[in-house]
Amino acid sequence: MLSAAPGWRTAAGDSKVIPLSSEPHHHLALHNDYVNLYQVQVKPHDSVLLHRHDYDAISVMLAGARVTVRAPGKPDVHQDLEAAQVRLQPKGYVHQTAIEDELYRNVTVELLQPQRGGHNLCAQVMASQPLHCDTQPGDKQAGVANRPQFATEETTITLSTLPAGHELPFGTADSAVLVIALDPCALVSKSGKAEREIPAGGFVWRDKAAPARSIRNARCRGAPGFICL
Repeated sequence: MLSAAPGWRTAAGDSKVIPLSSEPHHHLALHNDYVNLYQVQVKPHDSVLLHRHDYDAISVMLAGARVTVRAPGKPDVHQDLEAAQVRLQPKGYVHQTAIEDELYRNVTVELLQPQRGGHNLCAQVMASQPLHCDTQPGDKQAGVANRPQFATEETTITLSTLPAGHELPFGTADSAVLVIALDPCALVSKSGKAEREIPAGGFVWRDKAAPARSIRNARCRGAPGFICL
């Protein structure tokens, strides 16, 4: 039985734990055999309700925010989160997040397939684990900087930064890909035609062996991040 930590409380004033799918700030925008993708937005001084993660989940911050994370039986944790920060919320994790003065925006991706052997690459996604970073921050290919963040045996997460006008091809015949845009960009066909604009926080899913696509930074800023499944 979990004992309540001093000062423990929930936004609703009780300790009822709900599944992530029922948390009202998490809006399901994509579901398939591999992922549930939730777009999350919470106003300043509001809270994400106490909820449970039934799958390993990856949280990608769209903007910086200061929050307090509360979990039953544990001290409160105050965090200054950064734009493009990637966090792992493991299966079984129960918590509430109180938002301070900034609008809280992220994309949370549940990984519906079992994940094995999770480890950090070039970002401290698992706080208690060391980095395994073979890629240097300045490594670039065709003007695109790729920074691997985290991996399991089934999933790789990479943050890619595109200079204005550059494109990033994505997808292979043997893997599906989810692209999450941290800044506005465009989805481009193999012929080079822009198919549609992708807003910040928008996404593209590409199935295995689907037609080739690219992401283009058509603006003067931007760093579309992508998750390879």
